[in-house]
Amino acid sequence: MQAGEAIARYGVAFVLTQAIEVPIYRRALGVRPLVAFGASAITHPIVWFVMPSLWRSLYVAAIHADPRFVLGELGYYLGYGVLAEGFAVAVEAGYFWKAGITARRAFGWAIAANAVSSLLGQALRAATGWP
Repeated sequence: MQAGEAIARYGVAFVLTQAIEVPIYRRALGVRPLVAFGASAITHPIVWFVMPSLWRSLYVAAIHADPRFVLGELGYYLGYGVLAEGFAVAVEAGYFWKAGITARRAFGWAIAANAVSSLLGQALRAATGWP
């Protein structure tokens, strides 16, 4: 994939994530638009640019430790999803907790918002190949 396409894919993914998660956070948590926007503005670049190589490094280390720990394509992808979305949920919940939302509500709605955006993103990728 060329750099221009990679940037375009990231841009589409970022806009879609914000279009999905900001209204969820606004309605569920009653936060201002910029506060809602800030949550995934913090996590999205890390999930997109850092987590794939972190997951690859963890996976390779696990295989070196135990060669039986070999995952198929789906298992590898799901492992990355658990790491990346788990990170996003934890950070976004902490962000809203620091903004005055109770930990239980912040965590519950971070799970919900990230589940919706992740599932819709995967459906879009399956249907169109993008982002």
